[in-house]
Amino acid sequence: MAKYDRKIELSERLSSVVSLVTKGGKVADVGCDHGFVSIYLVQRGIAERVIAMDVNKGPLARAKEHVDDYGMGAYIELRLSDGLALVTKEDCVDTVVLAGMGGKLMEKILSEALARELYISELVLQPQSDLQSFRRFLRENEYVITEEKMVFEEGKYYPMMKACYKGMRREDVDYENMLSDAFGPCLLADRHPVLHEFLLREIGKFEHIIAEMEKRQSGDKEVTEKLEFLKRAEALF
Repeated sequence: MAKYDRKIELSERLSSVVSLVTKGGKVADVGCDHGFVSIYLVQRGIAERVIAMDVNKGPLARAKEHVDDYGMGAYIELRLSDGLALVTKEDCVDTVVLAGMGGKLMEKILSEALARELYISELVLQPQSDLQSFRRFLRENEYVITEEKMVFEEGKYYPMMKACYKGMRREDVDYENMLSDAFGPCLLADRHPVLHEFLLREIGKFEHIIAEMEKRQSGDKEVTEKLEFLKRAEALF
């Protein structure tokens, strides 16, 4: 008998992340931490089975406690794994969830999987940094971003995305792709209100920096170019 009969509740950020997972498949939850995302996926009928993984023994032990408490042991398998190292083609994973990590770390995890020819059909991703280079990495490795969301939580902006393997390699770096890589192709196409709020805030910040530099009769070409880049994206709204 499970200790808790209640449903797991997630923060707005994490509930938005898992809402991008296509229903009915097998999910690998990388960096599972306390295991709540894995439990949520099963409780809500989003995933039939989950492989919950973490590189550290402590978080994995906590995840096991919660999985046992919620009676999810038959549906959630726990593995001590560095990224996707212990996932193979035979696991038949449909979706990988990577949330709350830096973009460079996510890129490393996915690069190592691709080097083993482990092509996961769906990635649900919430990188915390290096968004432009990370989106470019996806594009250059035959993944297409098909859906995006963005939330503002506890003073921070969190973009998230679903990327599907399409076997379409795009290495071109025209201005349109640069904007899409920086701010998200779907977020821009959807004129997402949280992205617009973010752009306006960043434009205000850079305008203030430039005004202060002008007072000191100094300038910075990189700052000016960044402001123009932001304005080019905001103009799409």
